[in-house]
Amino acid sequence: MSNLQIFKNQQFGEFELLVDENKKEWFPATDIATILGYSNPQKAIRDHCKQKGCTIRSVLTKGGKQNKKFIDEGNLYRLITHSELPSAEKFEIWIFDEILPTIRKTGGYVASEDLFINTYLPYLDEQSKMVFRNTLEIVRKQNEIIALKEKEIEHKEDVIVGLVDEISLAEKRQILNRVVRYKGANYRERWNELYKQFEMKYHIESIKNKLEKYNKSHKPKLKSKVDYIDKVMNKIPELYEIACKLYENDVRELAKNLYSLNEEVV
Repeated sequence: MSNLQIFKNQQFGEFELLVDENKKEWFPATDIATILGYSNPQKAIRDHCKQKGCTIRSVLTKGGKQNKKFIDEGNLYRLITHSELPSAEKFEIWIFDEILPTIRKTGGYVASEDLFINTYLPYLDEQSKMVFRNTLEIVRKQNEIIALKEKEIEHKEDVIVGLVDEISLAEKRQILNRVVRYKGANYRERWNELYKQFEMKYHIESIKNKLEKYNKSHKPKLKSKVDYIDKVMNKIPELYEIACKLYENDVRELAKNLYSLNEEVV
């Protein structure tokens, strides 16, 4: 199923963009050629557009259903390239930097709540329009919040990756020991939570039981669970990564302090 979306610009006027059932965008050939200043739009389309990137679709207009030629993104770019209109570059920026990215990100393009209502729901009474307007505003604000949260999550992941990759194995053990005691924290609770998350992630029944079993048959005995994770499982980096997620700010501050101390020694 295809749908038409209206785009308006103070400088270039308006045109209807078609999004087909495969989510591909098609631009109205004659309208685009006219906007780009071609004196003979049909000739410009014949001269510059490849037939493969053209399609005829039946669309609803003010005069009823009509067949209309649409062009794909490649042909749109060809018309822009050959245009002598001084503002063709601005038109290109509007299309490729604003319209297309928005469509591909959200599945549609709505510059404002009123524009959406006037375009798609022009015959609603004022009370219904108000309900739709409020709903659209809520959705828009929720999308903005989601976008901000996604950026925050991406930033945290980047920070964690940096902390994990840039610190040596020996330094990770130092920071692990410090972070659970950082600023007077209840270190027993922190260790227990860290081990709990580690066991859950790697489907381990009990690090404590594994340590006790190991010590029964090995000498010298290991002193702690972290020793077992380090010397038997070789998973200090994995334990450290979990600590980064649980206590991100503390780990970052301790890592920074550690680097400062190392620089002073050097």
